[in-house]
Amino acid sequence: MKIKSSSPAGFTPSVVLILTYAITVLSTSCSVSKPKQEAKSEAVPEQEICAQLQGLIDAHPDKFARYRQNKRVTRRMTLWDATILFPGANNCQVWEWGAGLSNYYCEWKSHDGMKGAQADFHKGEGILERCLGTQWTARTNTTTSGGEHTRFSKEGSKTIVSIRYFKDQYWQTVLYIGDKSNLNTPVQ
Repeated sequence: MKIKSSSPAGFTPSVVLILTYAITVLSTSCSVSKPKQEAKSEAVPEQEICAQLQGLIDAHPDKFARYRQNKRVTRRMTLWDATILFPGANNCQVWEWGAGLSNYYCEWKSHDGMKGAQADFHKGEGILERCLGTQWTARTNTTTSGGEHTRFSKEGSKTIVSIRYFKDQYWQTVLYIGDKSNLNTPVQ
């Protein structure tokens, strides 16, 4: 008695297994994934960071056009990978909302939990204070997760610069440059 294979097109089960494996390997290697951004070196001179920060603030009215690359469209927004500004940051993007508002967003995860996020926040906050100078006013408050949030604003400017650390799934620090109205929601 000969057993008939139920494989498609008369292929043996081992050929089907090999084809399945090959298709899986090819489909995963061809998938579109976000390129990994290089973290900014800790050794970058602060004056370079200040110049980049000023460049980002100046680019806000133009929706950060010269900092955008690798456009992706989602249901809620359009986003691009962006230049990394701060030492330690590992994910920076430009977000554009349906209402035409845009912002530069950078985050970095703390490897040392709350203490690490707090240290990253205070280091970043100090850099922002020195770079922005006395023309910008800082206002700090506590986040709902027990972190801190400092918002820098300048009289007559529609741009806000914000840094905060908080716990979502993990402790992280976030830098935000953009429209004031995008920060009207409560922060974690």
